[in-house]
Formats: sequence, structure tokens, C-alpha cells
Amino acid sequence: MKVYDAPGIRNVALVGHGGCGKTSLASAMLFDMGAVNRLGRVDDGTTVTDFDPDEIERRISLQTALAFGEWKKTKINLLDTPGYANFMPEARSALRVADAAIVAPPSSARWSPSRSASGGEWCPS
Repeated sequence: MKVYDAPGIRNVALVGHGGCGKTSLASAMLFDMGAVNRLGRVDDGTTVTDFDPDEIERRISLQTALAFGEWKKTKINLLDTPGYANFMPEARSALRVADAAIVAPPSSARWSPSRSASGGEWCPS
């Protein structure tokens, strides 16, 4: 396994509400990084980060899962967190060690492009 210096490692937490697509995003990122050779699906129980039989059966993450890949010579550690309130301590612990977080919006939200200075806004559907 390749050894990385500390500046070449990033810990990224995927956070958001339950069912918003964090695990699917992690699966797509791993696929794009070349860490896996197939795109996993939550509904099929084939994602890398939902490996526990209870997670596969319920189709939700019950614990924070770590997966990693390499992007532009930087090791990216993905922390796929559960989104339901019962498992909030798992998400909090992941955020304690993360360099950054990707916040996945609720799947019912949509992006509305705007010409304002902010560049756009989230709108309820």
C-alpha cells in the first residue's frame, strides 16, 4: 500500500439528512477515483460503506464508515455518516476528525441558478 505524508491526506465527512444520498455519493466518488471497479447501489446492497447486514436490510447507514481513494496524488478518506437523529453521535465523531465536510442537501431540494453574487440558492420543490 502506498504511504502518504500528512499533507497528502484529506479526511472528508459526508453529512446530511437520512436518505439524502450520502452513501450513493461516496460510492460514486470511490468509483470516479478508481478505488472500486463498479458503482454500488444502496437499493441493491452493493455499496462499499454499507456493509453490515442490518444496514443492507434497512437501506440506511447505522454507523460511520470509512473508505478511501486517491485523487490527484492526494489520499481522500471518506467518512460516510448516518443521517438519522438516533445516530447523531456517529456524525459528530466523524466531524471531529474531518478536514472538511460535504453537506448533501435533502433529496427534495433543487438548485436554482441565479445571477446574484451568491451564484444560486436552494429552493424547496
